[in-house]
This record gives sequence, structure tokens and C-alpha cells, in this order.
Amino acid sequence: MISNQNTLQRGFSFIEMMFVLVLMGILMTMVGPRVMGLLGRGKTTTTKNTLKVTQQGLKQYKMDCGKYPERLEDLLKKPEGASNWQGPYAGNEDSGVLELPKDGWDNDLVYKLTPGANPPYELYSNGDPEKEEDRIYASK
Repeated sequence: MISNQNTLQRGFSFIEMMFVLVLMGILMTMVGPRVMGLLGRGKTTTTKNTLKVTQQGLKQYKMDCGKYPERLEDLLKKPEGASNWQGPYAGNEDSGVLELPKDGWDNDLVYKLTPGANPPYELYSNGDPEKEEDRIYASK
């Protein structure tokens, strides 16, 4: 006598697999936006910290040279005619390559001298490139 037990295969039915896939889809729609929001906040926090460090470099440059730099690149290389320049005031010296800091999205910071303002410059990041008007300003 031959038993049918050996011919039956173990596994999940199509309905069970569909149920699990639907459940996973529901969970991803609930959790996905929150996870993406956390990633965006991390880049924003990184950008704010980069702006603070760059702002400190600008203040140190002013203390040494008596005025704010004309452009951010002056924080890395001594501009012509700058006396008492003690830089570099920005960049990572440990790597051997001095580069201006970038925001959390790996974009350049924006620096504009605005005489008469307090402080007499604007320093900001354009923020997330996928969002319109998402500037992140250095604190004043």
C-alpha cells in the first residue's frame, strides 16, 4: 500500500502569500514617509552645523583681517592684500585637500556681502533641491 503523505508538498498557498504582500504594502505606506522624513531632517541638521562652522570661520577671518571676506574662497587661500591672514578658516586640513564645506545635499553654500546689514553678509544653503524655496540660513 502506497501512502499519499509523501506526495503532498509543504508551503504557502497563493492566498496566504497575497495576504502577506498586502500587509507588507500597508506597513510600507505607513512607515515609509516617516523614514524619509528622518533622512531629510538629518541633512537639514548637517547643513545647519556646516553653516555654524562656516560662520565661525567668517568671524575669525574678520578678527584677523579687519573685514569680512569678499568670497568664501578667501577662507581657504590668502587673498591679495589681506594682512594678518592666519587661515585657512574653513575646510578639512587633515585630508590634505582644502575644499569649501558643502551642505547636506552636497551643494555649495551661498555667501553674499551686504554692506550696512547686520551682519554684513548672507550665508545660506538652498536646501533640498527637490523642494522649492527651502533655504536654510545661518543664524544671525
